[in-house]
Amino acid sequence: MVDHLTKTKKVLKANIAYHSALAETYDAKQPHYRPENVARIAKLLAHIADKTGGGSLIDLGCGTGFVINSAKKYFKFVVGVDITPAMLKLVDTTEGQIGRCLADTGHMPFLDNQFDACTAYGFLHHLYNLRRTLSEAYRCLRPGGIFFSDQDPNCYYWQWMDHLRERSDLPEFVQREVRSVVSVTEDIARETGLSLDDISLAEFQKVNQGGLNPDRVVLLMEELGFCSVKYRYEWFLGQGKLLHQQSEVEVQVVENFLREMLPATEPLFKYISFFAEKRR
Repeated sequence: MVDHLTKTKKVLKANIAYHSALAETYDAKQPHYRPENVARIAKLLAHIADKTGGGSLIDLGCGTGFVINSAKKYFKFVVGVDITPAMLKLVDTTEGQIGRCLADTGHMPFLDNQFDACTAYGFLHHLYNLRRTLSEAYRCLRPGGIFFSDQDPNCYYWQWMDHLRERSDLPEFVQREVRSVVSVTEDIARETGLSLDDISLAEFQKVNQGGLNPDRVVLLMEELGFCSVKYRYEWFLGQGKLLHQQSEVEVQVVENFLREMLPATEPLFKYISFFAEKRR
């Protein structure tokens, strides 16, 4: 128990250092702010608001407010939770009913059954212990409330990229993608001046665990009480490149084909999203 608590504190401390270093340039450099992804997330949030009534939403690991910026259009009240003050202070609260909470998502100061929806965008892979945060998410949701997470690394994609790292005959685009996966800690260390150890801890599930295994996460969520738990692979290899060079129509054709070929095509999707409901 002590070892787990010590590790959790180290990972939290590393995340504060990591995201404090990235805060001022975060919005400009993160690919999830590209228009096509903003539109995708906005559509999903609108759907969740429609299903839940659009009353209240809590966004875990909110960062500078990527989800909040869209969620406030569909929910009457939105609260962002983050452990990093430098990130939290950048959340725009000038429009809508927006709250900011500086807290560890494994122990949040909210009432049971308080929120209609809970989101976690690009956040779960920063945790040491998924159970603590998912358990808190379940507690804070009202019965019938919806949990949605996205942009967490697919372990099968990470394994495949690591397998390709020694190949010298890869197309230039694939070489860049392999590097973005297998050399991410070194690149961020140069950019921020942080130690490799801090970055590795801050990206714990990605760097130390090689990404999230979707079936294991589903089992954990069901064990905690969630029902209707589903996962979906997102962003196939080269999707952004194809979108910018061709059109959404071509992208949809390729994506539909790859989804029809699942599970054989699991290693071709970079991220995973999860959807679940709190039992009524």
